[in-house]
Amino acid sequence: MKRIYLLSLWLLACLVLPMKGQAVAQADLLNAERFEHIDSSADSGRGDGKYLDLSSVKSVTALNGHRRIEASIYVSMPAANMIQGLSVQYDYQMDRSLRHLINVHDNSLKQGDKTPYISIWRAKQGNSGITGTVNDGGTYYNDGQIRQQRVYKENLNAMILPADFGDEKYKLPNLLYQKAYGIAYDDET
Repeated sequence: MKRIYLLSLWLLACLVLPMKGQAVAQADLLNAERFEHIDSSADSGRGDGKYLDLSSVKSVTALNGHRRIEASIYVSMPAANMIQGLSVQYDYQMDRSLRHLINVHDNSLKQGDKTPYISIWRAKQGNSGITGTVNDGGTYYNDGQIRQQRVYKENLNAMILPADFGDEKYKLPNLLYQKAYGIAYDDET
């Protein structure tokens, strides 16, 4: 009987606590010491938008030539009475930073190559060097109560992925990089 009780508690925890982070209410997101609002052209100015949990940003070991960061992002949609919490991970290829591409281009110019500077922009648009994944997610009501709703891939594409260069979704992984390492990703050599 004790085993069944413990098993049911464990299953309940898996169902009720779907995200590593914690449920947050709309009012919590306004705490500037814990959350940073990520400006977006889609924000209405009524508390909606993306919020970075500053305490969740951490660098993770990665392969040589890469850096990796994990964090929790909350996307607030007050009109829909919904907050989506996402545990994200971004992988950064160091040889694809803008500064690195410029340095490589400048070295090739010194060796007589006549490739125009616009090629750097095109190379960066072809591969930004940042790959994002969502590891976990949860949906909450504005008051912080758990909402039984899945996070759909289409919504992720609209909110944070992929991190294409020149796109607004490129801002979030750069902010994370700066929080974790103290320098913008595209300023790395």
